[in-house]
Amino acid sequence: MNKTYCQRGFTLLETMITVLLFGLVMAGIVEVFIMCNKFWHVTSLSMETEQMANLAVSRIINGYGTNMGIRGAASMELQTNVYGHPIPFLSSYKYWETGESPPAAADTAHYAHMGCAFGSDGSWRLIFSNSFDGVHCIDYNIRMRNILFCPDTNQTSAARQNRTLICNYVSAASVIPNADGSAEIRFTVEKRDGMFLASNQASLFITERN
Repeated sequence: MNKTYCQRGFTLLETMITVLLFGLVMAGIVEVFIMCNKFWHVTSLSMETEQMANLAVSRIINGYGTNMGIRGAASMELQTNVYGHPIPFLSSYKYWETGESPPAAADTAHYAHMGCAFGSDGSWRLIFSNSFDGVHCIDYNIRMRNILFCPDTNQTSAARQNRTLICNYVSAASVIPNADGSAEIRFTVEKRDGMFLASNQASLFITERN
């Protein structure tokens, strides 16, 4: 007795359709992964800049370490004839572009020039004092994109060692004084991570205390 065996496989058309469907499914999965990854990066970066802005507000108001913040200020003086270091013919770190770590608060690479021959570049110094804690100042250096707390107005090496950081990645900051002695401080924290960019704005209103 003769037996006939019939084996049926996939035709070329069926194979092509299967490969096409598999490719579409994988493309969809990859696209969803990329979208989720982008969303995670944007959200993470936004949360980081928001945390930095909130911490900066707290440090300006309440102080840092043993130094009192501006909340207890009995007098305030805004100086705008300030030029940020480094000056034009010196190189800048530009950590916000290179991705390197920002310099420490005591680094000689960044400080504010008072009455510089170059005039003002948008940097400023806010001097405040009270009878209990003495004279302090807050410097905004537009060239180094940071806000520093200075225990005094000196720029000596010993004084620099006592400077503390309020915030890095500050792309813009301003102080708006009012006639009654109060003032509003506004600043923007902006940070880039590769192709992603996030920024958060913060503001605080301060008044002098008698």
